[in-house]
Amino acid sequence: MRNSHFTSLNPENELFNKLKVNNPAWWQFVKENIKQGGFYVDIRKDNSLNIYYNGGSLLKITLSKGTIKGKIHQYYLDIAGSQYIDYGLDRLPIDVDEIKKRIACKYRDTSENGIKARLVCDHNAKYIDSEFAYPEIIGKKKDKYGKEVNAYLITRIDLTKLENAKIVFVELKRIEDGRLLTNKYQNGEPEILSQMKAYHQFIRAHREEITNYYKTLFAIKRDLEILPEALVSTDNIDDYILCENVELYIEPYSSLNPRRTRRIDAIKTILDLNNIIHNL
Repeated sequence: MRNSHFTSLNPENELFNKLKVNNPAWWQFVKENIKQGGFYVDIRKDNSLNIYYNGGSLLKITLSKGTIKGKIHQYYLDIAGSQYIDYGLDRLPIDVDEIKKRIACKYRDTSENGIKARLVCDHNAKYIDSEFAYPEIIGKKKDKYGKEVNAYLITRIDLTKLENAKIVFVELKRIEDGRLLTNKYQNGEPEILSQMKAYHQFIRAHREEITNYYKTLFAIKRDLEILPEALVSTDNIDDYILCENVELYIEPYSSLNPRRTRRIDAIKTILDLNNIIHNL
């Protein structure tokens, strides 16, 4: 594996060991909420955890000088400001209802974040990650002080699932998204085509790194007892391979009319012609 951005994820990291061995009350509370379909937890490459509710990053959990620390956005505590601040994790069971209300106000169920959360929390779903991000150095640029710094291209993909012995990336779009169609309808070349092509090239270039990364991530989630319910019976994913094609999940209209039906048909035609896997 060539890129330390992925190899820094360590299943023996002290944070993971402390959570497993000590199993603090607030962590038990988080795991219970995962089972109920409210919370989901993602492991990050820097050996931290993000706890989500309805697509909002409820808490970021890190280890600092041997102590487990939590950070929360000021908005979720009804505090003026736009920063993440230290949060006493033992307070989570007390504060959780008010925090949930404020997250739900910021991320509606129909928002992309809300849709993502609904998909992840479905009891039959096999998603193991969300908001995948991979930065690559593509050159140099000047910062605001005129100093030369690295320029990055960041590849972001919404969801990752396990299916039929494969690791599968999933891109999420709402049906109204302008990138799915041009005003030429079936005769156009919408932005989604170039986006999916770029994903395909990225996966082919980093197949081994990504595959090994997710095998490690799965093992950590299994150890911490935070796997989705549908994956609890899976011991490991050692034989899984990375699917080169990114699937496209499109959140449909809540109701149909002739104009909407025409738009759906046009999108399906373009996606099918370009061999893009989708749910329409």
